[in-house]
Amino acid sequence: MGLRGRKLTTTSNIQIEKSARLLVIGQQEQETRNLADALAADYPISAAPNVPEAVRRLQKEAFSAILFDYANDGSSLVESMEELQTYAPNTPIVVIGPQHDSELIVRAVKAGAFDFVTKPFAPEKIKLSVHQALEHQSMKNEIDYLRREQDVVYDQNQIIAVSPAMQAVMQTIKRLAGTDSTVLVTGETGTGKSFLSGNIHFNSPRRNKPFIQVNCANIPGTLLESELFGHEKGSFTGADKSRTGRFEQAGGGTIFLDEFCELDLDLQAKLLRAIEEKAFERLGGNKTIHADTRIIVATNRDVEALVREGKFREDLYYRVNVLRIHMPPLRERTACIEPLADYLLKKLSRTVKKKMTSIDPAVIDMFRRYSWPGNIRQLSNTIERAILLEDQSVISKNSVSLPKNQDLAPSRKQPSSLKLSKDEEKEMIARALEDNLWIQKDAALKLGISPRALNYRIKKLGITHPRWRKNR
Repeated sequence: MGLRGRKLTTTSNIQIEKSARLLVIGQQEQETRNLADALAADYPISAAPNVPEAVRRLQKEAFSAILFDYANDGSSLVESMEELQTYAPNTPIVVIGPQHDSELIVRAVKAGAFDFVTKPFAPEKIKLSVHQALEHQSMKNEIDYLRREQDVVYDQNQIIAVSPAMQAVMQTIKRLAGTDSTVLVTGETGTGKSFLSGNIHFNSPRRNKPFIQVNCANIPGTLLESELFGHEKGSFTGADKSRTGRFEQAGGGTIFLDEFCELDLDLQAKLLRAIEEKAFERLGGNKTIHADTRIIVATNRDVEALVREGKFREDLYYRVNVLRIHMPPLRERTACIEPLADYLLKKLSRTVKKKMTSIDPAVIDMFRRYSWPGNIRQLSNTIERAILLEDQSVISKNSVSLPKNQDLAPSRKQPSSLKLSKDEEKEMIARALEDNLWIQKDAALKLGISPRALNYRIKKLGITHPRWRKNR
């Protein structure tokens, strides 16, 4: 039977494969015809009697998969496979051969065959093997594409770092990327701490391993331990099966903990052990799990002040403060504002499918004078809103709305202490979000509550916005 027996996937994938072209190689005329007949209803088929003829075909046209009915007539299977792979290096090859020859199966797999199907075979068996070969190749192409995209996104030479402050950050990143040490990233909200962590990972030796991001402020404290370290079946109400945590998922790669200062003291102790020993237990379990995971943490808070107040463990602080990078606020890198605005204009124009050519110099001048309390995230939201409002192809001042800085100052009122109706509370929170460009962290600051509390109220009240990822 085939080496890769599993269920066919979705109907849409099968429909996509209709355009796939197959090359069938076989010397036994009747067997080759039977093989082609089994697949002809689903795929265009081209047949070749032997490997030299197949090579001539491969020099002129490309095929999605190759089916090689090996006759075992004394010719070398390995040499035949090498010749086919020379002219079709990225094309999966399914070898078909006698059931009794286990040595032949081993040779075929070592030579690079995607699968080996034994004779006699049912049509469903060969269809399954071909489907899996095409699906595997499609996934491989997609992964290769995404990796190339990551190379572009995280290319350190493409990052906008015109100002001296940002150039110093980039020099630090280049030095830290090759290490395995824990990194602490500090900076105001919206400065790009998450992007920075991705840049470190995708320019490190771990780049082909997982990169897992967790925002500790957006997950209720009762669920955060399970999210990070996983849980065993029955460890709490609703835990009907075991779950792998983010640390375990990031094994061999990197985990990025955004707003890690939101961890309670018990979780901080568990994080300390995960950093020092690279070991932990799942919630409700006693089995020690080891995971070689690099840790990058980020915060917009004053960690030293939290340590002095007893809200953050001193030993954990010293453990994460090995390598430190501070992301400068946008007001300290005004030289970067114009190239950042141009980049965001191109990117967001593609996203909203609206052709925009440039930004009026008067708008750029206004951007340079503004203090940007929401930093790059606020700049991005401002440009996106302007694109949607602008009737022309150039962003003008009339389509740009910048809140006054005092409008973003923290409010002393605590919504939790006010006796508001559900509609009134929803209206107040929606107004705070609107005033802060739908940035939850900034809205929480204005409302005087934690981001986690605001996120809970948003879910409870059913507040949504198209820009939020979960609503796209």
